[in-house]
Amino acid sequence: MQPLVTLVIALLVAVALPAAARAHASLVGAEPADGAVLAQTPETLRLTFNEPVAPLVLTLVDAAGVRHQLAGMPAGDGLLEVPLPASLGTGTHALSYRVVSADGHPVGGTLVFSVGEPGAVPAPSPAGTGDLGLRIAVWLARVALSVALFIGVGGAFFTLWIARRADPPAGAAVRGALGLGLVVLPIAVGLQGLDALAAPFDALTQGATWRAGLGSSFALTALAAGCACALALGALAAPPCRGRWLALAALLVAAAAPALSGHASVAAPQWLTRPAVLVHALGLAVWLGALAPLFAVLRRVGAEQTAVLARFSRLILPTVGALAAAGIVLAIVQLGRTDALWTTAYGAVFIAKLALLVPLLGLAALNRLLFAPRLMRGGEEAATAFARSVAGEIALVLAILATAALWRFTPPPRALALAGAAPATLHIHTPAAMADVTAVPGRAGRLTATIVLTGGDFRPLAAREVTLVLAQPAAGIEPIERRAHPTPDGVWRVEDLVVPLPGRWRVRVDALVGDFDKAMLEGDIDIRQ
Repeated sequence: MQPLVTLVIALLVAVALPAAARAHASLVGAEPADGAVLAQTPETLRLTFNEPVAPLVLTLVDAAGVRHQLAGMPAGDGLLEVPLPASLGTGTHALSYRVVSADGHPVGGTLVFSVGEPGAVPAPSPAGTGDLGLRIAVWLARVALSVALFIGVGGAFFTLWIARRADPPAGAAVRGALGLGLVVLPIAVGLQGLDALAAPFDALTQGATWRAGLGSSFALTALAAGCACALALGALAAPPCRGRWLALAALLVAAAAPALSGHASVAAPQWLTRPAVLVHALGLAVWLGALAPLFAVLRRVGAEQTAVLARFSRLILPTVGALAAAGIVLAIVQLGRTDALWTTAYGAVFIAKLALLVPLLGLAALNRLLFAPRLMRGGEEAATAFARSVAGEIALVLAILATAALWRFTPPPRALALAGAAPATLHIHTPAAMADVTAVPGRAGRLTATIVLTGGDFRPLAAREVTLVLAQPAAGIEPIERRAHPTPDGVWRVEDLVVPLPGRWRVRVDALVGDFDKAMLEGDIDIRQ
């Protein structure tokens, strides 16, 4: 038993210890900036993310269309340094990057820069999240994982601690859920690798796919889930006394598994969110795992029903209370604001889950307040009605697990809000002058804009006055004109600029470079929500 106790303690400590607060990774800066035009080829390209990332695929497509596979070197504080080939010539080059963030989810994008005169933008490697078939496979694997942890491991706990039977009720369903988990978990790790690399299904046999999957934080969740399923199967096969403690250990390991990866596991504050995920998963396993065995118990007539229901009734109320409290905490942290419920995909999934949860709670209340008392008084008809109600709960539970698995593809508003702090950038290039415009943060509202001016020869361009003009004709917004102020380092700055709406804005930089000489540079910048 000592190795088992050590495993459980280690997993619970790993969950309880606060990690550095992370969000869904986003690119917040690049050097050179996206769209920059340089006088000569840089030795290194630097990508800055809002959290540390690990590089997966870095592909540079040069101006001649030649693809170069590059190696990135993490340099701390979210900085990724990418050495560039010395053979790059003049023209426009595109770097397609794909990295994995702390929550185990891949992030991709493309950065374009030019050396000398800009040319046609080369076609970069795809940096999406895979095709629809892969996304469906990832979703199905997550649903199977939930079934194994909450219905399988939770069912084993109910069997040995609540039902207390040598021949477990619904034993085939519980063992089937556990077996499903052990079969699917290795496949889920491989699918994680495919998703991380945006690779097709036939790449599942390649070592790089499995290295990417095993190198992500999801591998820890898969390992813990596999241990929990194996412990639960062992508990069902062991003598009753030993089996009960094995089932309890399986329950604790299963609850720890979701806290080792995913959006909620890396949200700040860690001292609150990690324990909340643990409590939430523990409550789900105790409640949902009871349904299939309870349904089997209710279909048998006898005194056993009363004893099992009495034990379950004492447990379920504090379980659902703790589950609801942890769920509310996680919802507040992840959503961040009320309007995220109807303005984000994450909120839409939350509302769908809530719409299924309300009738589930209604059935649970009906069972406890109406059918359970009748059954304890000896009503056989109440047992039949109770069983039907539990069957309805099982159907709703499966729908909820399938809905919650969609969160795998929807970054929480918390992460999107942090990503919104990333700047919006624009490079404007003419033969006579160039301007690099940066808006921080790059979202609608109050922001600060900076302007760096250079001449056509890439040397700093001296200007007497600089004016920034923004307009969005499609929304009926007339030009917003603001005078920029110089800083000692030669950068022009506009403070407290209010951009009222997200979307594509037309930008014009008017630079007075002589008594009668004005440089006018125009381009479009994308401002986020």
